Amino acid sequence: MGCCCLSHQSAEIEEPLRIRANPGPPPRRRCTDFPCCILFAAVLVGNGILLVLFGQVGDLRRIDHGRDHDGNLCGLGTQAARAYAFYPDLETDFAKDPSLRQRYGICLPACPAVGSTVEDYGNMRQAEWVVLQPSFAVFGRCVPYQRPADQSSTKLCASPACEPTVVAPTKPQQVCGLKRDGTDKYWLLEQPDTSIEDGWRAEGADSALISARAAMAATSKGSDCRQQLRREADVSIRPLDDSVAYNLLTSVTSPVYSVGNSISRNYALILGLGVAGSAVLSVIIMLLFPVCAPPVLLSLLVVVFVALILTDYVLFVQGGIASGRTGAQLQQFLSSLSITVPSGAESLLTQASSNQATMQWFAVSGCLLAVAIMLLACTVLSLAKQFRVVLALLSEAGNMIRRVPSLLALPMILLLSLALFAILLMLGLLGVATASQEQVASLIGGLNIQGDEAVRKFQQGAAGVLIVSFIWLYFFHVAIYHNTIALTVSRWYFRGDLQEHHMCPSLGGCLGGPVAISLLQAFRYHVGSLAFGALALTACTVPRLVLEYVEKHAKETGEQNALAAAVRCATRCCLSWLHCCLQFVTEYAYMYVAVIGEPFCPSACKSFQLFTKYPAQVALNTLTSVVLGFLVCIGVPFALVLAAFFELRDSWVNFQPVAVCVIILAYIISRMSVGVYDAILTTLFICAMRDEEYCGGQHMGPELRQALQLRGGSREARTLLGHELVALEKYDKAIEQYRSAIDVDPRHYGAWWGLGRVCQCQEDLVQAKYNFLRAVEINGSNQVLRTSLGMVLQALGEPQRALQLVNRAAESSHCRALALFQKAACGCRC
Repeated sequence: MGCCCLSHQSAEIEEPLRIRANPGPPPRRRCTDFPCCILFAAVLVGNGILLVLFGQVGDLRRIDHGRDHDGNLCGLGTQAARAYAFYPDLETDFAKDPSLRQRYGICLPACPAVGSTVEDYGNMRQAEWVVLQPSFAVFGRCVPYQRPADQSSTKLCASPACEPTVVAPTKPQQVCGLKRDGTDKYWLLEQPDTSIEDGWRAEGADSALISARAAMAATSKGSDCRQQLRREADVSIRPLDDSVAYNLLTSVTSPVYSVGNSISRNYALILGLGVAGSAVLSVIIMLLFPVCAPPVLLSLLVVVFVALILTDYVLFVQGGIASGRTGAQLQQFLSSLSITVPSGAESLLTQASSNQATMQWFAVSGCLLAVAIMLLACTVLSLAKQFRVVLALLSEAGNMIRRVPSLLALPMILLLSLALFAILLMLGLLGVATASQEQVASLIGGLNIQGDEAVRKFQQGAAGVLIVSFIWLYFFHVAIYHNTIALTVSRWYFRGDLQEHHMCPSLGGCLGGPVAISLLQAFRYHVGSLAFGALALTACTVPRLVLEYVEKHAKETGEQNALAAAVRCATRCCLSWLHCCLQFVTEYAYMYVAVIGEPFCPSACKSFQLFTKYPAQVALNTLTSVVLGFLVCIGVPFALVLAAFFELRDSWVNFQPVAVCVIILAYIISRMSVGVYDAILTTLFICAMRDEEYCGGQHMGPELRQALQLRGGSREARTLLGHELVALEKYDKAIEQYRSAIDVDPRHYGAWWGLGRVCQCQEDLVQAKYNFLRAVEINGSNQVLRTSLGMVLQALGEPQRALQLVNRAAESSHCRALALFQKAACGCRC
């Protein structure tokens, strides 16, 4: 008797058996959520058409070409030789239009120098203009700024005092300062700056005397000076009419110019620290996560419990339950450490509240908080296994980064792609804003859109479509990011594609081979599913943006309706929570799409099943990732800014913009690196739980297996493996798996039934009868076991007994057809 029929006896094991055969990425994928893929492609095509249309009717040349006062574009047409727009009369322009939408401009070949004269033309306000302010070019426009003051300084000596002389000095102590600023009592310790030389000249000194003083001051190095000071002089040029408009303009443009100069002078330091330094430091810290995480998490727990206990003690003292002696001892201990305790805190620690009603509230609150602390302590102690699993996952994530370091480059690639789409969005919006209604009306004449108001609404609708599409594209990039990482990690976990590399990175891992393959798979098979999740997030984000706009408009108009404000606030809170929950679920769904190759909705259902089955582990994984990510995103920029400070400690003006740039770049790089680590951690968790459930941890590393307390695999996993081996006719290995499952649990009837199947396939009917009997003894209500035993008894020539078994099995609806068939066979045999 063959096993083909037997393999269909238990429908309840078919699905686990299929998953056990391949719990990880399917070897042959199929396209998922194809209708959403078509919709996404149609939206992209529609946006492309809008960009082309408004690129034709819009005036995109206005981006890098300013206009003169006659409406000509500088650098084009009649002003082709004059590419820069200069604005000589901004004061008048400010007075007419504070938004500076209408500016009086002149086209020039280059931004003019300070003090030069610019000749006007056309319909001019005056014939020529004197340039009073320096300017720098931005998109073909000369932006004025206030030049930083020319600073000069000279070191002086106050003690011993200066010995003034009207003749050439014979020693440095005779080179005094200026009478007009009171520095004539001090003598120079270095060569004078130009302001001191000009002052000497104004006091009547000739050139020979000034040269002699300067030469003598240069020899003062090493002179005996007990008290030094510094004389500083600033020289700046400002317009006579220092109006509010001028201040508003230069308060923006002057810092921009100064910051731009500082950044251009120190761009190598900024890129070295902000990009390379942050990437290297982030990777080092992440690789040390398994070592650093236990003390960091333990320290945070200690801090939390100390804060809670101290708060509870204060409540007990204020409630009159505690005497306050411990608080006094704590105060004395802090005082011995030279730590000053505020007077308010001192009274809280040592004195009870004078209000009896308040004392009761304090006492009740203290008792409730004490109960909460005990519950929290019990919860933390009960999560010991989950903590070990987190640490093992952190270690495996570090191994993954070591093997495929090119994963860290994936967010940079997607960021560049998103920046490209952002530029296209800006061009499209600029085309919509600069297109005239006549041009738009002529372009869309076939759509039966007539009237200025209808054309204006069409332009607004086109701008809205572009913005919503960009939001969808943003979330799609996030989906690609998570799905690509999950594809790479799951393929490594279940197939061992990178196992041979162990601790060292592979050549393909460094060059991006696994990441490129995963990215191609994501675009080939799962664009629809990823676009589906991104669309769900977009549908949640757009109402939030609309509500934010309504809220801003209500505040600007001074609306005082309390009910409407409460409704808006409640709606915003609900949408915010919905967005957070949806974002959390979609991230797991993207990873399930990669791991099991199913569409978005089944993958989201798998995510919910994972949350309900392992809620504590999911919460702890998320909390650990958030805490460690926060520490990295704060610690890395701080360390790099400290390094920049030591490099630029002598120039505070240059240090400030450099520090800001380093902080921004370091935060972006470290956040992206931590995001990759977090995605790897989550994917490993999904793979490990599937591995434990269906394969008994067959694919796990020893550290993760030990954390999950798996020795030889679970009995269910061993039994399922045996079923698969029977289907493959590998009977010896199947017997090993069934016996190992029985060693774990001698009363596991599935393993005894599997042994009976193997013996039946090998035509050892006596041993098959024994194994089936053991299974029926353990679970006599299972009709599949009774039917299997009846088949063996019939083959052994015991039809009456077999008929009794199949009669009882036929009474149940489960497996009734097979039981009736066997009953008919037994009846014929009788």
